Amino acid sequence: MRGRQLLAWADGNSLVAWDIGGDGNQFHQRLVLVTIGGEKTVPLSDFRSPKDNTKGRWEPVFAER
Repeated sequence: MRGRQLLAWADGNSLVAWDIGGDGNQFHQRLVLVTIGGEKTVPLSDFRSPKDNTKGRWEPVFAER
């Protein structure tokens, strides 16, 4: 399963997760939608900056529906 850190359920078959870029840098992350039991991932965001103090760096916020 893709996704380095699973964050939240999206529905009964999918999770929102942090994933890293092809460079292997664990701090070069983007949000992806991961399908359980499959290889499919859908990017939900662009990669965020690898540095914590970068202007405009964001954190995801999740809410129940």
